[in-house]
Amino acid sequence: MHIEDPRGCTPDDREDVVALIDSVLRIGSTQSMVTDYPLVYREDNLENVRIIRADGRLVAVVPFFPWDVRHEGCELRLGIISPTGTDRDFRGNGLGLKCLNSCIQCMEQQGIELSVLWTQVPTFRFYNRGGFQAVTDQGSQFNLTRNQAGWFQDHGETIVLPKEIHKYLSAIQGIRRAEPVGLWRDDDRAAVLHGLPSLTTNVALRDGVPVAYVAYSQSSNKSGIIEAAGDQLALETILHRLLENMDTEAGVRIFCPWCDTNMSRMLGRVCHSEREPCVEGTMFRINDVPALFRAMSPWLQRRAAGRTMAFSITLNETKETVSLEFNRAGLTLGGQQQKTHFDLSRLELTSAVFGPHSCRPYDVPEPLASLFPFHFPISILDRS
Repeated sequence: MHIEDPRGCTPDDREDVVALIDSVLRIGSTQSMVTDYPLVYREDNLENVRIIRADGRLVAVVPFFPWDVRHEGCELRLGIISPTGTDRDFRGNGLGLKCLNSCIQCMEQQGIELSVLWTQVPTFRFYNRGGFQAVTDQGSQFNLTRNQAGWFQDHGETIVLPKEIHKYLSAIQGIRRAEPVGLWRDDDRAAVLHGLPSLTTNVALRDGVPVAYVAYSQSSNKSGIIEAAGDQLALETILHRLLENMDTEAGVRIFCPWCDTNMSRMLGRVCHSEREPCVEGTMFRINDVPALFRAMSPWLQRRAAGRTMAFSITLNETKETVSLEFNRAGLTLGGQQQKTHFDLSRLELTSAVFGPHSCRPYDVPEPLASLFPFHFPISILDRS
């Protein structure tokens, strides 16, 4: 049997790719990967969908989708690993890992400093082999029911559910960009994402002007309130009406990233005692250590708060050294080994930068522990 090396998907491969992923992850579902993750399977991203064929049969798929991150003065590129699949007859042969490594090579060639995925604890070990490390929760969640609608006041805004989202797209984009957004979304991507199946975007109007929106999804892969932004009182009105009009006692999940957003403020004001861990299974991989620290330098300088210190890190896998020297003038990045020095694996460094997961404990040394963890929002709506 001839097993090919990993390569990019072509338009001719796309039907087989979607069929394989659906056979693994959409059994008995009316949903499909091509509608759940439309950005991933558009023609302009197919080269980032890495596949393997064996004697012509599609046997493994690992896709990713690139995003630009803009957060607190930091600008970097992020690759989101989309749901993966391996033919049942070919599992245990390392084909999924080969596709994953092919994705990482593509990201490195494209200058993507960081990659991320979400998974379950039993698969942590598999992704560890590709250099991904499970990290601490990147946010919290609230689970609310119809019985709690009365906690939220109705402030009288008009709520519209636009069938043609383009009518309000510009306003939604402006509302979103006034808050910490993390992933930078252009109008084209925004239109695609707000048009996802089973997604309703509730827009609050005050005197005819959009002032807030809430994206509520009932799909299996992105369920609950998966994005919200805008005026706090208008958000409270939307949430009141959403909960009040629910036809079951089932709860609605609201994800809040570790950032100062209006939705987080409003929920903290109204029902802070309902905040829970989100237990998402987030895994990051640092693809390019020096480039990531360069991108993070504005945030690192603020975190250092004028302290004078210097340290260096050598990545065990590549023997690459990066040094950070802080003084009142700012931060200098280099490649010289400092007196305070750490030899770290990629997994250890990822735990230090983003915070260790409870299933992957790591005692972060100083001064790393006082600088990190670093958080930036990744809306569930953006999770390609």
